[in-house]
Amino acid sequence: MKMKKAALVFILLFILILVTSCGGESNNAQKGANKMDKLPVVLDQAEYILFQNIFYNEQGSQYAGKSVTKNGIFGRLVDAYDGRVRYYVWGYLDNTKCCDWQWEFDPADKDQLPPPGSLIQVKGTFVQDNNAMDDYWIAGATVTTETEYTGPQPDVNMSAMSDTLELVQIYSIIMFPDAFEGKSFSAYGRVRSGEILEDPYYDGSWTIGYSVDQEIPAFGTIVTLDGNIKNGTLAAASIANRD
Repeated sequence: MKMKKAALVFILLFILILVTSCGGESNNAQKGANKMDKLPVVLDQAEYILFQNIFYNEQGSQYAGKSVTKNGIFGRLVDAYDGRVRYYVWGYLDNTKCCDWQWEFDPADKDQLPPPGSLIQVKGTFVQDNNAMDDYWIAGATVTTETEYTGPQPDVNMSAMSDTLELVQIYSIIMFPDAFEGKSFSAYGRVRSGEILEDPYYDGSWTIGYSVDQEIPAFGTIVTLDGNIKNGTLAAASIANRD
């Protein structure tokens, strides 16, 4: 499952763009929120069906202008193509975790956003906007932190992204390596070889080079890597089986 802007990125593989910033919003969760040190899982079949209808069955105009409330996991994506940071509330269809949904939102107060991986509630108006990655987002969004994630927070936290969002982030790293050089990361995927990581669920979706100075799990194992981005690849300081 691929977002429309990701397809555009593929087409523009050799076009250069100047990116001046990867964003620097602070991550201040609301006081009094519960805390957790393990990434949550949110399952919602209704949200998945709605997401499919809006973005793949072209029903977005039927929902534009309506007030919405979304509950899910907070994700922060560095979009080097447009030179901005994008914010999402997301979850899975079911426990297979191979099918997901994600709603982009434009926060009313970026300084009050929690760390990626936190459980949030987003309220706002669903609108058509060309600034949104897929032409629709939740505008004027107020964000309530229900449970704050207290785990590690690298610069690019793909471990706190859905598979679809990670696909977009991976291609941004590959396409615009200078924008990410030296930044810390966390990512997950399948071990394709001793040098290649691939989409955890789908063959042919994405691959990226990685390196790590420790024993590599068996090929096909879904793992989490942590380290720093180097020349558009993942220079990992650690690799471990993903829970």
